[in-house]
Amino acid sequence: MQFQVRGLGPLAAGLLALLLVPAASAGELDQARIARPASAQGLTLGKSVEMPANPVLDMVETGDLSPIDDFHPETDRWTARTNRIRITPFVGVWFFSRELDIRHDVCMGVRLNWEVPGFIGIRLDFGVVPEYSRLEVKNGTSSGYLQGTVANFNLSLGIFNPELSIEGLAFWAGFGLGLWYYSYDEDDIFGSTTGVNGEFNDTNIGGNIFLELDYKITDIFHVSLGLREHIIYAEHTNDGRFYEFNDVEQSFNGEDRNDGIIDELAVVTELTLNFSVLF
Repeated sequence: MQFQVRGLGPLAAGLLALLLVPAASAGELDQARIARPASAQGLTLGKSVEMPANPVLDMVETGDLSPIDDFHPETDRWTARTNRIRITPFVGVWFFSRELDIRHDVCMGVRLNWEVPGFIGIRLDFGVVPEYSRLEVKNGTSSGYLQGTVANFNLSLGIFNPELSIEGLAFWAGFGLGLWYYSYDEDDIFGSTTGVNGEFNDTNIGGNIFLELDYKITDIFHVSLGLREHIIYAEHTNDGRFYEFNDVEQSFNGEDRNDGIIDELAVVTELTLNFSVLF
């Protein structure tokens, strides 16, 4: 005995199918579309056959359920332009390790960055403590200070990390090579009655690693905080006294006065406040 249900239109059939078919995820729906036999498209062995439509697959738009590509709000800022030039005046503090005998002091300088696609910045910077830097010297049991200049030149590679940044705040890290220059020259350093004139001039090479947090005020104006650790190959620090008094070398050869972890290495910690203009 056969029963035929009459009067059910396509809409009622679709609702009945929805009630009977369990809920499917977007991934399952896409897989179902892919797995749908070619005969559902009306093709089978060269014959055109009309197949009933699947009401679930045809009524759900799965394109909108596809995964959305990750997008970081800072990424476009650094890659939208082929190249960017950044000019950065800065002020900061240099903390010299004990081996160098240089007092901690305020530094100033300027940095030139060339930022290229791929989150990379090539940095050339110059910092200096001009004229008022002080180098501790000894004359017997008396201590004094030679005034002069200490300067630093650096070539560094910076890498921007979008994963550690948020909108408007960028995180940079990198490393580089540097050159340190010392120029101290002062008369009567222990008082006018002693007539002792001091002098010290030298150059050291070193390397550095740095971190920087850069805040975007506008697209072309940024401020940032920087932390950099310089490791200097300062071979003169192994001498007892490496300066000259009245053109006479004060060094005591054979006396190892560098108390660092590794002889002839010294450290300078740098903290800076940076003001940048980008082009």
